[in-house]
Amino acid sequence: MFLQEMKKNKQILLTWDAYNNGFVVTAQTVFILSEKFGIEIDEIFYLQNQTLQDSNLAEIDVFSGNKSFSKVSKKLLDDDAIKRRLHQCAEIREKLGDNIPKFKNQNVNIKSVTDYQSIYDKLVDLLKTEFLEKENIDLHINVSPGTPQMHVVWLMLNSAGFLPVNTRLWSSQWVKESRKTVLNEVKFKPKTYLSKILKSKYLKAQLPDINPNDTRSPKRKEAEEKLFTFSHTPNAPILLIGERGTGKSTYVRTIVKSIQKEKEAYAELACGTFSNELMRSELFGYKEGAFTGAIKDKDGILSKFSKGGVLFLDEIQDLSNELQRHLMQVLQTGEYYPLGATEPIKANFRLIAASNTKYRELNTKLDLDFLDRISRFVIEIPPLRECLEDIELYWKNVWNEVANFEDAPLIIWNESLEKFIFSQDLNGNFRDLQKLASYIIAFYSQTHKTEVAIAKAINEFKKWKLDDISYEENTYFRFKSTYNEIIADFNKDLAEWAIKKYGGKKEASKVLSRSESMLSKDLKKNRLNK
Repeated sequence: MFLQEMKKNKQILLTWDAYNNGFVVTAQTVFILSEKFGIEIDEIFYLQNQTLQDSNLAEIDVFSGNKSFSKVSKKLLDDDAIKRRLHQCAEIREKLGDNIPKFKNQNVNIKSVTDYQSIYDKLVDLLKTEFLEKENIDLHINVSPGTPQMHVVWLMLNSAGFLPVNTRLWSSQWVKESRKTVLNEVKFKPKTYLSKILKSKYLKAQLPDINPNDTRSPKRKEAEEKLFTFSHTPNAPILLIGERGTGKSTYVRTIVKSIQKEKEAYAELACGTFSNELMRSELFGYKEGAFTGAIKDKDGILSKFSKGGVLFLDEIQDLSNELQRHLMQVLQTGEYYPLGATEPIKANFRLIAASNTKYRELNTKLDLDFLDRISRFVIEIPPLRECLEDIELYWKNVWNEVANFEDAPLIIWNESLEKFIFSQDLNGNFRDLQKLASYIIAFYSQTHKTEVAIAKAINEFKKWKLDDISYEENTYFRFKSTYNEIIADFNKDLAEWAIKKYGGKKEASKVLSRSESMLSKDLKKNRLNK
C-alpha cells in the first residue's frame, strides 16, 4: 500500500562546536535523544567559526566510523582527557549500532563569538538556505555549545519565527564530575508583536498539510494513489487539475517529493506571478550583456537539474506561448540556452504542472503540443464538497494552522457548525475552511461563547462568500450580464471558430445555416438584427 511507503521526516541536529569540551558533547546529545526521547538523528550539522582541533576531528572520526580507536595518533592518546573522550565516542557509536547519523561540517564565518548581529545574520542566512524551504524535516537545535551570545541568538531566532515549524530546542549541560551530558528540552517562545511580523515576512503561507494516511473519501484516495503510482514512473510529466484551494501544491510537496532521491533537486514556480521576461530569466538564466542591466551571469532554476529532480510549475495556464515553446525544446532535447548563450546546457528533470482550469479548456490557453507533453499523466484533485468524509479531519488541520498563537482557543466543532459546512459548496475549498475558522476564532476570543462565535462567523462568512464563479471560466456567464450580452458573446465565439475551422465566412455560413451578413454582425457582437 502506497500510504505505508511515505517517508518519515528526516531528523537533523544543529549545533555549534563545543570548543572546550569536544565533540563528545554532541555524541552524547545524539545518544540521549535516542535513548531517552526516542529521536533517531539522521544528520548532524556541526557549526564552527574556527578550524577544528585535531582532538575534535579525531572524536568525529571515531564516532562516525571513519577511523578506529587504534588508528588515532599516539600524540593524542598520550593526553588522558582526549583519550577519555575518544573512548566515550567509541562506546556511544557501539551503543547506537546502525543508527549513526551522517555528519556535515559547516563553517560559519562570523566577526566574533560575542558579536550578536554577526551571529544573527549568519544564522539567518544558514536557516533560509538549508532549512526554511525544505519539507519533511524535523530540526533539533542544541542551543548550549558556544558563547552566551550564541545561546541568546538561538532564542531570538526561535521567537522571531525564523525556525522551521517542526523545530525543537535542547539545552545540554556538561557535568564535569561525571563527564557526562544532561539534556533537557527548551520550551521558551515568547509571543510579541514583532515576532508575528517577522514570522509572516519570512515564512510562506501554505495550505494545511494533508496526510494521505488519514484520507477516507474514495475520490481523494483514488487521486492520491494515482499520484503516488504515477510518480514512480521516471521523468513522465504529471498534470494536476483541480479547483483553487484543493491542495494541489501540497500534494506535490507531500507525495512527489517523498519519492525523490535525496540528492535530486526540487524547485517550484507559480507561473501567474511573473511577467514573461522575468519568468524566462528565472527558469533559463542569462549571460552577462544579454540585455541592459545584465551585469553578470545569472543561473536559472534549470541549472539545478544536471542530475535529475522535479520542477513544479503551478498555474501552468498562465505560461506564455514563447515559454511553452522553450520548455518543449528542453523536454524534447534535454538541453536549453540561457538568454544570450551560444552553447546549450543539459537539464534532466520531471515536470509536474498544476492548473485550476478544467482540462478540456486548457487547449484554449496552452499550445496543444505543449499540453500533450505535460499531460502524460493527468490527475484530478476533487473539491472538498465531494470528500465530505474528510471534512472533520481537514477542519482540525485548518484550525491548528490558523490557531497558531498563544492563548488560541481549542478546536471548535459541533453539530451546528458541521451542518453549515456540509451545506456549503466550499468553492474556495481549504481556503473557505481557513476563512470560516478565522472568523470563529476572532469572535470566540471576543465573546468566549461557542454558539455566539459560530453564529457570528457564519453570518460574516455568508456576507463575504464568493459565489460559484466556475461558469465564468467559459466566458459567457459573467456577473450582471444580460441575456443578449451572453448570446452575443456566444455567437461571436461560434462565428470565429466556424470561420477558422471551415476556411472562410462563406463556408461557415453553409455549415451553420446562417447568412454571411448575420455572421458579420455576430463578429461585431451586434444583437439588434437577429
